Amino acid sequence: MGAFQQFLDSQKISPAALLRRSQQLEAHTAEDRVLKRKRSTRRRDKEQQQKPYAEVGLGKPRSGRGLSEQQLNAAREDKPLSPRVRAKLVRAVNAVISKGGGSAVDAKALFGDVPARVGPTVKKAAS
Repeated sequence: MGAFQQFLDSQKISPAALLRRSQQLEAHTAEDRVLKRKRSTRRRDKEQQQKPYAEVGLGKPRSGRGLSEQQLNAAREDKPLSPRVRAKLVRAVNAVISKGGGSAVDAKALFGDVPARVGPTVKKAAS
């Protein structure tokens, strides 16, 4: 049993509740759809292409994808996960805990010494 599974057991959080909460947190809203449209329009505008999104006042929309069952099972078995999946797990766990009146936790408390998964690096072409 891994560190993440022990944490879930100690807090009495069911995996099904965690999956449901993650789907709710990551789901697209009307505001996210507007943000995606504005970001797309900015990329096409020649004058604003050089400006960063933050300067134009455009935030990041949600991903639209919650945790999958395979990702949750990998976390419970202490397998290395990508930083995005770890962030989704932390958000979902914190949402479930805060609903119960607890305080938020960080990734170190959830995953212990399990490292984040690092993919292969791609060398950029010299230009």
